[in-house]
Amino acid sequence: MVEAVQKNRNPIASFTAGLFFALGWWVIIDAAANKDQNLKPEHHVVGVFSTIGLVMVNAISANQLDADAYTDGACGPTGAKIWLMFGLVMSFSCLIAGIWLMAQEYIEKDESKNAGVCLMLQNVFIFMSSMIFKFGRGQADNW
Repeated sequence: MVEAVQKNRNPIASFTAGLFFALGWWVIIDAAANKDQNLKPEHHVVGVFSTIGLVMVNAISANQLDADAYTDGACGPTGAKIWLMFGLVMSFSCLIAGIWLMAQEYIEKDESKNAGVCLMLQNVFIFMSSMIFKFGRGQADNW
């Protein structure tokens, strides 16, 4: 069983990450389509930036962070580390913003609590997707 999981680690991690990403956007689209939710259009920006953070984090491979192995590119390994750190900060900030908006805009003001929960869940799922896709996959030896 363990060997089968190790052998299929990349497809399993990719599928799981894609499932969480799709689930996150599905939850917020469902909340936006339901007029009773009273979801504010400007709150979709948090999910968009969370998605951008996902792309930034996963655009950097582990080989690009190694100073000995990666010397190409405009900024080298230092630029790759800065890019990765900026993407992680953006993803985590969007996670915090989703929780904050749920608490401040929807729970505190006694509006539709379901819209706030959907907003928070979207960002939790996208953050989980980003972390699973980044750290769940192994490096391909045959590249």
